[in-house]
Amino acid sequence: MNAIKWFTLPLLLLGLAGCASYYPIAVDVSPSVEVGGGVYRGQAIALSSRDGRANDFIIQIEQQGKSPVVVGAANNLKVQLEQALAQGLSTQGAFIEQGAATRIDMELQEVLARVIRGHISYDVVQQLRLQLTLERGGRTLTKQYRRSAQEEFPGRLHPELDKVKEALNKQLSLMVQDMLADRDVQNFINGG
Repeated sequence: MNAIKWFTLPLLLLGLAGCASYYPIAVDVSPSVEVGGGVYRGQAIALSSRDGRANDFIIQIEQQGKSPVVVGAANNLKVQLEQALAQGLSTQGAFIEQGAATRIDMELQEVLARVIRGHISYDVVQQLRLQLTLERGGRTLTKQYRRSAQEEFPGRLHPELDKVKEALNKQLSLMVQDMLADRDVQNFINGG
């Protein structure tokens, strides 16, 4: 009888510990871009970025009667977005180099996916906001980019964070594409 107690107690504790840490503390975020070339003719651009968000988490899971659970980005979100923008600008024909006369500063202002539990599903409400500031020869152009989306995923117990992450990656990728397709940005870089 004593042997059974010693065997079941660790299993019970292990089971309880597993419930407490169901969600990961962070997920990988990796926006990607698909753009065509021929927009720029070798213009040099200095690119920098900063994170101006009030919170460093990117997913907030809300369940009635419980404290929200937050999940961060496993990698540096600012760096991921800067790299995606740099890749897109390079594909379009620009050169990224420090000290270039044309400077672009990208500021993350909001990146959040709220996961709200319903009866048989979860709503994922995404809010994204970034700002680009372009400078050259005393001229400045500031552009705000916003994206919001809402998706519903089935699930009674816990939301599948892989689906939430994919939805967030999709919106971040679309936002970078919005910046790369912006005619005002293209004209400014081209000297127009």
